[in-house]
Amino acid sequence: MTAVIAGDLDKLGFLYDKYKLSLYAYFYRLTCGDGHSSEDLVHTVFYRVIKYKDKYKGSGTFSGWLFTIAHNAGMDFARKEKNIRLMNSNYRYTHEDSILPEDPENDEKSALLFKALSMLKPDEREILILSKQDCIRYKEIARILNCRENSVKIRVFRALKKLKEIYDELENS
Repeated sequence: MTAVIAGDLDKLGFLYDKYKLSLYAYFYRLTCGDGHSSEDLVHTVFYRVIKYKDKYKGSGTFSGWLFTIAHNAGMDFARKEKNIRLMNSNYRYTHEDSILPEDPENDEKSALLFKALSMLKPDEREILILSKQDCIRYKEIARILNCRENSVKIRVFRALKKLKEIYDELENS
C-alpha cells in the first residue's frame, strides 16, 4: 500500500489479486448470493482504495482498513439501491447460493448451514462473516464496525449461539 500511496498504482494489482476473493466471498454472503452485486462491490472497494489512498495511515492492518471500506461500501449500496437482498434476513440461502466446492459428504450440512446463516439478523450474519469466514481479529472488527473489542466478542458469541440453535432446529425438522 505504501507504493500505491507513493503513486505506483501498478502495485494495486497485487493487492487486488490478494484480496479480491475474500472481498467477493464477504459480499456474496452479505448480499445472500447476489454474484453481480458482489463483483460490483469489490470493484467499488478498490476504487475507494485509490480515491482514499492518502487516508491510509498504516495504523492497524491493511486488511482491517480494506474491510472498513468494504463494510461502508456495502452499507452505501444498501441505502442507495434500497437493495432488498443486502442485509435482508427474509432471504433464505439455497444450496445453489453456495460458492463452496461441492462435497457429497458435506452437501446437506453445507445447505443447512447456509440456510441457518441466512436466518440470522443482518448484523449477526455480518459479524460471523468477518470473524469466522474472513478470519479478521476482533480488534480489527471493532475498528470496522466502530465499536469496542469486548462488544465484538459478545456479539460473536451470541451470533454463534443463535446460529447453532437455528442449525439444530433445521437439522431436527
